[in-house]
Amino acid sequence: MRRKNRKWVATAVALYLFVMWSAWRWGVAQRPTDGSIFDRIEREAKRKNAEERAKEAAAQPKPTGESRLAAAGPAFVAARYDATHVVFVVAAETESRFAASPQFGGAPTKIPAPAKPSASLAGLQELWEPDSHSLHFFPEIVQKTQPGDQWTLNVSPDSTIPVVIERAVIAPTGCSLALGFLASVPPDQQAAFAAASLEYFAVRRQPVGAAETPVTSHISELAGWKASPGTTQQIEQQLTERMRQELAKIDARLVANAASPGAAAGESPMGRARPRLKEWIHADQGLTRGEGVLDYDIRAFRLTPDEAPRLFVRARWKLADAPVFLMTAWFKEEASKAEPLKTASFPPESRRGEAVLLSSDSSWSSALREGEPTGALGGRLDFQTVVNEFDADHDGWAELLVHSDEGASTTITLYLYTDLGLVSLKTPFRRDAQAPESCVDP
Repeated sequence: MRRKNRKWVATAVALYLFVMWSAWRWGVAQRPTDGSIFDRIEREAKRKNAEERAKEAAAQPKPTGESRLAAAGPAFVAARYDATHVVFVVAAETESRFAASPQFGGAPTKIPAPAKPSASLAGLQELWEPDSHSLHFFPEIVQKTQPGDQWTLNVSPDSTIPVVIERAVIAPTGCSLALGFLASVPPDQQAAFAAASLEYFAVRRQPVGAAETPVTSHISELAGWKASPGTTQQIEQQLTERMRQELAKIDARLVANAASPGAAAGESPMGRARPRLKEWIHADQGLTRGEGVLDYDIRAFRLTPDEAPRLFVRARWKLADAPVFLMTAWFKEEASKAEPLKTASFPPESRRGEAVLLSSDSSWSSALREGEPTGALGGRLDFQTVVNEFDADHDGWAELLVHSDEGASTTITLYLYTDLGLVSLKTPFRRDAQAPESCVDP
């Protein structure tokens, strides 16, 4: 190469290298920050799968509860009284337990309590048989129900037995009196009733008619189910997000109500209403920042025709070791597209399901902030408990008997399970949680 051409060759090589380096830098700058193309393809596939599941869920008919069971008549909560009897209330809070002039009158006779108490959540172990002269004071349903009448008792999802009305009873339920019946189990059903492990049932005057297309019931609690680490992580994330959403709504209501004329009129002379509101707002800000300690437990049930596990979660957040937020939530464990959902007999690490939040209830948290009597509410995670499951019309959708602690009282309510939330079917059985001595004014 001639010497005079060398500088041009060197210039061309330098220019070429500069162009290549600039192109490389530009390519690095244009590289996506959200992962490789394979990551984006995987995320897009997950998004489409989620949209498909949402469309499928929206297309399925949603049972309403009332429309399905209205024709069957009222359903009442029944509790085991002894090995051969159940007791249930049909008219609650009929009068004060310590009324100066009892409406019922007469001289009721105390019924001997069973040797082995049961169904403590209902508190129906103290029963009295009313005087026959008091009958005309009783509600119509009591007057028209005679000894020997046969009712239907749902014991479990696949077990229904008849019970025979034995007598009308008066049952103290805290500060008030309730009216109901003591019913006996026929001799040929007593072995099955004694073998049943649960203590709370649903009772109806007439049995529920079967669905147009009956489904073989597989409704039950999945006793051997355990959450995998991935499932618990998903549940915790969604619980925290829902808690923050609910906190925003609750605090907005508190602030709005504090400015109302009624709230201002109800303030004490010491002016504690607004400082209490400020304390709760301050605590809720701490929860929103993630300063609360989350504690929860999970129970798995098979409640729907698709038989995918529904997860019942009771969650509690604490600040300074005091419960400040309580919430229950229902999740669905969905199978991944790559691997079918396995049953509880498989070890949890082999399951790769996805937990999807369906519904939640934070009413206890509102009660804490509104100054209602709450007693020891939140001291334990049993502020709500599923005490039995049924499928009265055999359509594959469960009815749940649920006990709830509401602070000053407790309730046992029959609900229809839906993925949109629990639907209350009938008036709950309510019992005062306070001691009878507190019912009398000093």
